[in-house]
Amino acid sequence: MRVIQEMHQFEDGLRPAQPSVAHDWDGETWVPDAAKAALLEQQETERLCTRVDAAADNARAVLAGDPLKAAEYAQAASEAQAFKDAGYPKKAVPLAVSAWVVKGRTAKVAADEILAKAAEAGSQLLAIRTLRLQAKERIRAQAGKGKQDAAKDTCEAAIQAIGKVVSG
Repeated sequence: MRVIQEMHQFEDGLRPAQPSVAHDWDGETWVPDAAKAALLEQQETERLCTRVDAAADNARAVLAGDPLKAAEYAQAASEAQAFKDAGYPKKAVPLAVSAWVVKGRTAKVAADEILAKAAEAGSQLLAIRTLRLQAKERIRAQAGKGKQDAAKDTCEAAIQAIGKVVSG
């Protein structure tokens, strides 16, 4: 005995439900269309890569803030580095460094803290970039081998890893 779970009425009669959008009706049965399947897999691969890119973009926005703030911090780091390279001259403290001279900090300590924060931010941004690029490469490699589930797992793991960079 054969049980039909789902049938659809068409002008040429009843036919079973389409197994996937990568199948075409040949008049008698649904047949897989390799070109459609390949296109769908490629689209899914790019969707996964786009999700990783979006997670990285969000993480960078959290870390760097708005572009003007990031430019301000980059300028402070540049001035702090020049101040350090000059031997921390007490009579030539850059404005970006002197703004950090509060709560008992010396200009030298302020410059070193600015540089440490800049190095930490740079490391976080590099970690995000590395995670993003490696994940996209692995996603594409796995999808190329027909391992879409592994590609999805790689996407999810990369998004979690990027989130961990931001959270600490």
